Amino acid sequence: MYTALRSEKTKFFSFGWCILGVIGAIIVPLLFLLTSDTPKEGSEKEILSLCLQALYLGHPGIVVASAGCFGQEYSHSALRTTLLTQPSRLKLFCVKFVNITIIVVFTGIVSSVLSLLVLFFQHDMEWTGTLIIRLLGSISLPILSWIQLAWITSALSIITKSLIAPIAIMLPLILGLSQMLFAISQLAKFLPTLATLNLFSIPEVNTLLDKWSGLAVQFSWVVLLLTISAWLFLYRNVR
Repeated sequence: MYTALRSEKTKFFSFGWCILGVIGAIIVPLLFLLTSDTPKEGSEKEILSLCLQALYLGHPGIVVASAGCFGQEYSHSALRTTLLTQPSRLKLFCVKFVNITIIVVFTGIVSSVLSLLVLFFQHDMEWTGTLIIRLLGSISLPILSWIQLAWITSALSIITKSLIAPIAIMLPLILGLSQMLFAISQLAKFLPTLATLNLFSIPEVNTLLDKWSGLAVQFSWVVLLLTISAWLFLYRNVR
């Protein structure tokens, strides 16, 4: 298992789209905080709100990196070669999802810590160990949402056998299409990108799902798409 994980990690960081996604998920939130015009004397709530908004802007990077995790197998028809080195499709499927989960968690932690460091230098307030632990605890749920979004994107990559298709589906939803659909129909709040929006909003938006309901809805999308993608990955012929 460890050898397979190490191999997948090497493959992941050898693919340009994956590297671009990880870098984007870290750099874009930092650029937002560095360019945001906020008062130097901010309250704890304002600090947390800025950090959560910054993490939301890391979503596109997570989508690109996750699409690249499986998409690289299809973009160059490399899956047949991969299965020659790892004949067990189930093991390969699990290893890839464990790998993307570890990378997303690490990326989320790095992005959060760097964001807090930027906020530390930007705002004149007393930063105690208790405050930092409270802030880090508050961003644990958004990182969980990152993980679920990565699973959804990876599943779409398997279903469509494409690198570009999941990006073309998820990015517009993240960048505003889901809000446009919500203006047309209330059912849009159950989209995986909009269901967890309150995790990144202070105060919460009353018309959207609350944090835990949103996570549950997003997890339902994960279960549905992972089930379909797992079946296709295990039984679909490889070209």
